[in-house]
Amino acid sequence: MSTPQWQQRHQDYVVGPNQDKRLASVAAGDSVTGIDFQFENDAPFLMRGRAYRVSYDALDSRVQVGLNTLAFKWSKADGRSYTSQGYIPQNLAMPYGGQGGAWKPVYPQILYPAGSTMRLDLVNTGAAALVNLTFYFRGVKLFPWGMNPAYTYPSKIGKIIPFVYPIAPITQLNLTGSIQNLLIAESRLLQQFNVQNDADFVVRYGQAGPSYSPFGAEVFFILRDDNRKAFSNDYVHYETLFGPSSGNYPCGGVTIPAIGTGNSLPSTFFPELYVPASHLMYYDVQRADSGYGGAATIPNFPVNLVGSKVYPG
Repeated sequence: MSTPQWQQRHQDYVVGPNQDKRLASVAAGDSVTGIDFQFENDAPFLMRGRAYRVSYDALDSRVQVGLNTLAFKWSKADGRSYTSQGYIPQNLAMPYGGQGGAWKPVYPQILYPAGSTMRLDLVNTGAAALVNLTFYFRGVKLFPWGMNPAYTYPSKIGKIIPFVYPIAPITQLNLTGSIQNLLIAESRLLQQFNVQNDADFVVRYGQAGPSYSPFGAEVFFILRDDNRKAFSNDYVHYETLFGPSSGNYPCGGVTIPAIGTGNSLPSTFFPELYVPASHLMYYDVQRADSGYGGAATIPNFPVNLVGSKVYPG
């Protein structure tokens, strides 16, 4: 089998208040036009999915009513050719903003050359402001082979078994491998995820967040490879990046909780994140819950990476 021309690398692009400060608060009835987002210069990007969110309305209710009041359109790589004739109410386009791992597919995929610009326009059709409106675009970057680590399955495989890794090391003081004592407003950079020395590990999706109080409302992650190169241009909310262990999303005036003990639609990574035995991945975690009354330090914030151990033959 011939090698594909390009090495595909998972990528999430974030367009939020850090990219355009107007998205920090979009007043009721207001429109925001001409949000020009430039893709990174290192590689072309193939867009294959999208999602969006706003800040939770309150910590106890954990709903985002603003998800029902956004109308939106975006352009192709020339910054002028839009993908729709007009503004599309997004609650008609995707359930709960594509969160919970249920990304809205973009098909056919859209190619954005390195350094190209996408334009976003939007309208808030509701009666309340959209706070910290953030768009997520998921796909792959296309690199020439050799520019990034190309870890993959060995030529001969002995066995593959399902496996779940907690993102933090298991110790006598942290038996679940959770992120411990996450403060109301805190950032932790370059935290290490370690793979054991007995086998490689393939990360296919994740589950995150406590299903018990205290909850984390605004908790975000950046995943990085063992060269510390990020898989996103900014922080991605944990419920979008991984899929939540619990959460509520407004849908037709009611809210939909996560199903059972985890998300029925986990947020899958493509390509898979292949981590050889004894290698590392890194992650940054950020919590911004200081604006919520009743917020407290989270003693244990679980993140589980789900996939398979791979043993050579």
